[in-house]
Amino acid sequence: MNVGLPGAGIGGLYYLICAAVIPFKELYLTLTNTEHRFRYRLVLTQLGIASTIIFGFILIYQLVNRLFDTDVSVPISTQTNGFAVSLYPIIISLALLLVILIIVELCAFIQKKKRRFKK
Repeated sequence: MNVGLPGAGIGGLYYLICAAVIPFKELYLTLTNTEHRFRYRLVLTQLGIASTIIFGFILIYQLVNRLFDTDVSVPISTQTNGFAVSLYPIIISLALLLVILIIVELCAFIQKKKRRFKK
């Protein structure tokens, strides 16, 4: 078992994606639903936390880079069309998380529609 950075796992990536999407969702809900109030405090809090996590990653990278006098950047091994093969796991994780997020949002949307028809 290896230990990674807090927030850099699959759950942390999912949170960062959700925090990036929330302003657009709130804006959409505010524009389409007249009774919905834009929750600016919630949006700003989540964006602040996500920004702090990303800023922490950058600081830890800089700290490790200076302490060990080495470059800890992702080694790029190129293959077809110069694509960085070492980035495949990150891209696959982000794509999977986006699919999960879309499915969850669609299920919530369908559930809300069913409740409206039952009334």
